[in-house]
Amino acid sequence: METNSEQKKRKWRLSLFDVIFIVCAIAIAGGILLYSWRSGGSIVFSGTQGTVRYTVELKGMIEDTAYFIKVGDELVDKVEKRPMGTVVSVEIVPSTTLNRNDYTGERIITDVPDRMDAILVVTSDATITDSQISIPGGFIVRVGTWISVNGPLYNCAGYIIDMERD
Repeated sequence: METNSEQKKRKWRLSLFDVIFIVCAIAIAGGILLYSWRSGGSIVFSGTQGTVRYTVELKGMIEDTAYFIKVGDELVDKVEKRPMGTVVSVEIVPSTTLNRNDYTGERIITDVPDRMDAILVVTSDATITDSQISIPGGFIVRVGTWISVNGPLYNCAGYIIDMERD
């Protein structure tokens, strides 16, 4: 004999847990979409293609390591192994730093012995949007960005100090 509860089928009812689950799923999907749009992902809004030329100041290279940098070197991001572009020009200058004079309290520029700075002009293809410029591999080029790079015979770090689009 069948009981009364087996004869009736349970109907699905929307519960508070179901509502919370649906809202979280929508929020996560929206977050992923927003992140890919802001980080330069090609999922949303592909930009125009162009060439970007940016200047990098590599600080405090040990002794003569700066002289290993040559025009035509391909730079690669040291951390994420992304291509950074091709060196177009190199200028080697003595390394300087900003120090404080303890007697007067002034800030003075002093030379750093046995260190050199290299100022590189690097060029690369880029995707240009209204909010950012990104080169292949996903690196976003911005003035003031700290970068660490590997070259054929050297590795070093510094800041992007200038940028221009062609």
